[in-house]
Amino acid sequence: MKQTRLKLGVILLIVFGLGVNVRTEADEQDQRLDPAGIYKLPHEVIPPATLRTLKENLLNSSDEASDPITMIRQVLDPYYAQFVDPKRTEEERRLGRIFTEKTDRNTLRLLILKMLGKITGGQQLRDSPILFELHWLLSQEYSKKKQNFKALEEALAALRYRDFSHTEESFPKEERLRELYDTNEVDRARQHAKVKKELEKATLDLENAKDRVHLLEAASAREKDLIFESNPPTNARKVTSNDISLAKQDVKNTDDALKRAASAYKDSFENNYYPFFKRKSREDADTVFTLAKFVKDSENENKERLKVVNKTSVSGQGIFVLFDYKRNTDFFAYAALLELAFRLDPEHSQIVLALAEELKASGKKAKSLDFFLKYLALALKENKTPAEIAYVYRAIASLHTELKQYVLAAEFYEKYYLSEPDPKKKGIYAFELGNFFESKLGNLESGKKYYEDWLQIREQEKATNSELSFTDSQERIRMEVLAYLGISKLYRYEKKPPKEKDELIRSIQAYDRLRENLRLEEEKYSLGKKELLQIKKGLLERTNDQDMAQYRLKSLEMEESKEKMDIIRTKLDTSPGPRAMQRLSVLYEFEKDYGQSKRMNEEILKVGNQTEINLALKNIERINKILEDGMQRDPYPRDPLSGDTY
Repeated sequence: MKQTRLKLGVILLIVFGLGVNVRTEADEQDQRLDPAGIYKLPHEVIPPATLRTLKENLLNSSDEASDPITMIRQVLDPYYAQFVDPKRTEEERRLGRIFTEKTDRNTLRLLILKMLGKITGGQQLRDSPILFELHWLLSQEYSKKKQNFKALEEALAALRYRDFSHTEESFPKEERLRELYDTNEVDRARQHAKVKKELEKATLDLENAKDRVHLLEAASAREKDLIFESNPPTNARKVTSNDISLAKQDVKNTDDALKRAASAYKDSFENNYYPFFKRKSREDADTVFTLAKFVKDSENENKERLKVVNKTSVSGQGIFVLFDYKRNTDFFAYAALLELAFRLDPEHSQIVLALAEELKASGKKAKSLDFFLKYLALALKENKTPAEIAYVYRAIASLHTELKQYVLAAEFYEKYYLSEPDPKKKGIYAFELGNFFESKLGNLESGKKYYEDWLQIREQEKATNSELSFTDSQERIRMEVLAYLGISKLYRYEKKPPKEKDELIRSIQAYDRLRENLRLEEEKYSLGKKELLQIKKGLLERTNDQDMAQYRLKSLEMEESKEKMDIIRTKLDTSPGPRAMQRLSVLYEFEKDYGQSKRMNEEILKVGNQTEINLALKNIERINKILEDGMQRDPYPRDPLSGDTY
């Protein structure tokens, strides 16, 4: 006996002394699946009828009624009250606020990893529709109060109780049904389980009936004695043809029963299970999508800046704001949650759109394009109006353009132009489309069509005297230069010199308006400078408040004038006016109007860059020689400015 006790003591010493994986905490019975069964299940503490009553009260409650969060807590807290350590952890978490306005960004990025863990706040591994719905209601209420950190906590707790499976096997599970307050769904689930069981039984009966026929036929061929159910075990007899006929009739009857069971199962599948499958997929995806929005709001609170305190030197001490490029281009938790929601319901159009926009913001253009195209297919399937999906057409076109897929982009640009409901946006985009077709695709016909649409809108804009900022007004003139020059290229291609000449003249006239605006601003600036000097001279003799105020006003006026001059010079530098002049000089020369041709080249000397000026000097010298000796000499078309002559 003593030796036995000694051996037992040695074994216990080894187990507890050497640290074998045996839990010795006081609350070890709280862990995992509660095998001892000492805790009540959610539906035993919170009856489904109580949850239904709570939801009705929340819908019908007025602003003066009790706080919705308090109402939900009164229903939820009794369940957690039975746990010792988890209850204490829950209160500490509620007081400590894991997710706050100043939450560390890595905490949010790891949120998706925490969500995938199945251990709940009560340290139980279980799915519970009741607890999920209560925590989710709390999350929604906190979200309404703009307490995003609290909404995150409750949404995370809710998802730990969520069963994301929506298989046919999980549909009639008793563990799920006992927590539902919708009696209709419970009846449908049980009815479907019954029909499915009948189908399985009918299938098995048919197999057994066929096996019996094969058995009887084999016994008849071998002339063996068989014991039939109708005869006592001692009275074995031979198989007759009547036995085989009855067995075959039984196969036919069983097959008819199987067909009826299959038809009933098909009806039940379409009317009972499939609606549950679609609804559950959409609810699961909406749940994760809502959590993703909470995460995005938290990430956006400190999206673009990190604060770094400089303590290394005396000069420049303080807080410096740095640009965090990673946070601005890649939201790890948000993107991961969107992808999870997409896997739960690939046909949820809003999730597909959000994922496409997130991928686009992250610079993943090709992947973003795939999701935009998928969203477009879903939107068309949902019969959305063209105005609702105009933005998507533009996004797809821009992504195709960035990927250098210009032909594919053109199709969606045109669709966007036709579906855009805003006339202002449509007007500006007409010019952009004309420029795209002309410069990217070389489709001069389509370019001319959109340029003319824009010019027509521009004429209406002028007639209505619409108010534009100074920068926008100068930009419109620059766009006119480009539009008329783009239209002239089509007439050049079609060998129509008179029409090309008219468009080039209009383009140069628009360019001359920019030059005239610059001249007026320079005169205004020069005059203002003289007035400013005059005021300065007066201030040398006497100083008073009126003269100082006049000096400050005049200085501001001069700065504004200088800014306008810089704007106009920028528009002139980016306008192809000298190119239009060069082409027009070639057309004048083609008409033997050497004087006008020479004048165009002289204008280029005033406004062109160095390359254009050098070419104009050569052409002026060539025209002078033609006028002297009458010998025709071709212009210098071997450069991209003038091109081939007619």
